Amino acid sequence: MRGFWRRKDATAAAAALWKFRTLSTATACRAVVLPRFGGPEVLEFRSSVEVPDLKPQEVLVRARAISINPLDLRVRSGYGRSIFEPLLPLILGRDVSGEVVAVGASVSSLVLGQEVFGALHPTAVRGTYADYCILSEEELSVKPSSVSHVEASAVPFAALTAWRALKCTARISEGQRLLVLGGGGAVGLSAIQLAVAAGCSVSTICGSKSIERVMEVGAEDAIDYKTETLECCPGVQEGLYCCPFYIGSQTTSPWLSIF
Repeated sequence: MRGFWRRKDATAAAAALWKFRTLSTATACRAVVLPRFGGPEVLEFRSSVEVPDLKPQEVLVRARAISINPLDLRVRSGYGRSIFEPLLPLILGRDVSGEVVAVGASVSSLVLGQEVFGALHPTAVRGTYADYCILSEEELSVKPSSVSHVEASAVPFAALTAWRALKCTARISEGQRLLVLGGGGAVGLSAIQLAVAAGCSVSTICGSKSIERVMEVGAEDAIDYKTETLECCPGVQEGLYCCPFYIGSQTTSPWLSIF
């Protein structure tokens, strides 16, 4: 009898503990789904899409804001078809900002009710175009109170792309001089700030509308790719490490020919 009560007490304690690991019992939510590849017209709004059970290291986030990345548009049009076509329908979206409403059994760094932001892996099948999003604990960070959910949702995927390029590929170090091509875009703007924080001197090439913004975040020189050349900024070209952060071939890409 004593053993029975011990087991019963342990079961009740475990249930009570789990109760405090979730603020939501949602099993379905609204989502925008990609049933087939094509233009924007193929996207479908569905009022009831399953919310899967959490794995031990996963976190359920109630989305307050998401962003649309160029990668989302490319996947929608068929990019990565060999990977994604067998998995259709998909939920697109990589970035999200919101609140933690449930955590897996092994999650230790986040608690219920925290405001967080983060980005999914590029190959994720269940993206962030939904009321509830599932990310791993390591894909999320606590959202600074100084930024809104809308602002926070625009940061993660672009910033991580810039971080990986600078730290993992280019392996930048303090004292280097960098030329960031496409500094006015989300990835380029992130790259400027990350490079400056790492102790690098940064020059950038961007459009005229972005010059004031890139200078505000730390660029020492900004060159309008439509009207200027490197010669407009004496000494800029010497010793530069070129980091291209742009999409397309009709804007800053001709500048690659100088390297």
